Amino acid sequence: MIDHSKLLDLELWSNEELIRKQNRLKLIFHELLGELGNEFSNQTLQDLHFPSKGKKVTQGNDLIGLPYQVLDLIRDFDFDQGLNIRVLNWFGKGIYLFVLCGKEAFQDWDLKSLDFELCQAPSPWDYSEIIEKSSLKNEELTYIQWFKELPIDPETSNSLFLWKKEIESILISAKAFLAKKEN
Repeated sequence: MIDHSKLLDLELWSNEELIRKQNRLKLIFHELLGELGNEFSNQTLQDLHFPSKGKKVTQGNDLIGLPYQVLDLIRDFDFDQGLNIRVLNWFGKGIYLFVLCGKEAFQDWDLKSLDFELCQAPSPWDYSEIIEKSSLKNEELTYIQWFKELPIDPETSNSLFLWKKEIESILISAKAFLAKKEN
């Protein structure tokens, strides 16, 4: 049931310029994430992790009240054998890189040398808790996920370059880890 005692913010609602400005910014970021995804061929992703489902950009309007966009690379979300690289653009919060990896297949893969932190939240999708580090690890987690904040530059080409470099370092590290594991 609607609470009729709440007031509508008609000033914000009617601010066409602000709304168009936000929508243009969302479109620029969406295109930037798509371009970043296209820097990595589906074959490259499949060579690293055969069950790869490629890449996908999605977006939403309400991640704890803020718009967000996500680029997923590989897209195998299995907590035991899977692998996914996610770039999260969370408006008002920042841009983050997440690496979700299967507990069995990637158990000993350590990304600390790439300046990643290990997630401690009960769910790999609880981004607020992960980023604010408000959870203390008090039980064994059902997943392994690493994360870090990415730099952002007003020049989109600079941001693309920086983010591509970060993802390439993950792919190189994963390839080396898997090769070492096979021997």
